[in-house]
Amino acid sequence: MKSFFSIAPHNSGIALLMTLWVLVMLSVIAMSFSFSTRWGNASTRNFKEETKAYYLAMSGYQEAVGYLLSDKDNMVDYIDADGNLYIDKDTKPVTGKRATDEAELEIKITDEGSKVNINFADGPRLKKVLDYAGMPPDSQQEIVDCIMDWRDADKDHHLSGAEDDYYESLDPPYKAKNRNLDSVEELLLVKGFKPEYLYGSKDIRPMYDLITTSGDGSININTVSRDVLEMMGTGSDVIDAIFKQRTREIGGARQIPVNLAPGLYRTVSYDFRIEITAAMKGNRQAVKITSIVRRVPALKGFDMQTVYWREKIENRRG
Repeated sequence: MKSFFSIAPHNSGIALLMTLWVLVMLSVIAMSFSFSTRWGNASTRNFKEETKAYYLAMSGYQEAVGYLLSDKDNMVDYIDADGNLYIDKDTKPVTGKRATDEAELEIKITDEGSKVNINFADGPRLKKVLDYAGMPPDSQQEIVDCIMDWRDADKDHHLSGAEDDYYESLDPPYKAKNRNLDSVEELLLVKGFKPEYLYGSKDIRPMYDLITTSGDGSININTVSRDVLEMMGTGSDVIDAIFKQRTREIGGARQIPVNLAPGLYRTVSYDFRIEITAAMKGNRQAVKITSIVRRVPALKGFDMQTVYWREKIENRRG
């Protein structure tokens, strides 16, 4: 007589398979839980590291702003041969890289007044920029006309330009802005303007370092690059004379050379791009803050206005 609890021989294999299946499922659940725990711990650790890096970046930003506000004479701002910005002859720059055992920080300040403002540049000046960058000659006039149409207030076409009828035919459609550009990246929305024109390629110089949308259109001779001066048609003897005054002993030029167009140049700056990069040691990601600020003379010192602000997490090189 068979016991109530006995198992038929042909069912023993099924029971074994079911037992193994249960063990496999339990193992999967355990591994999943373990992975989730590790992933959660890693996410928490990354969030903690990014938070530290963010506040380090904000600290660097405040240091850069404080430096710009500490200008004593508002007469001359200049850069030295290494690209460090001096707001006074005897003021030590805050730009550059620094590191501790736990973190790394880089502060970069660029004078937007050292570039050609494409919101104020007329057709011939825009063409100089495009030609200097190495844009194909047969494309230059069309790009100039399209930029002019993008920023002017009317709906009339320049000879080779584009207005709403072109942009609304795109997918997705949009309209011509018909006012000044807010950033140089906005050029990528203009008909015919390619990314390599802005960021450079094998045959084209990057325009990104030559142009701006901030400021009143005048250029600081104490911070402008040789590239921009050459692009504007400035003679090499005048360029050399300007650069010889960018030393700690002289403290930058205080007068505009007579060879330069009146009203187009100045010796002091008001709009600055601040770029802060911060990361914790061993972390592959960094926090980057990019801001454009406008320094406005006030009764006592300066007021600071934020014109542009961007925060992002980016992968570190290397």
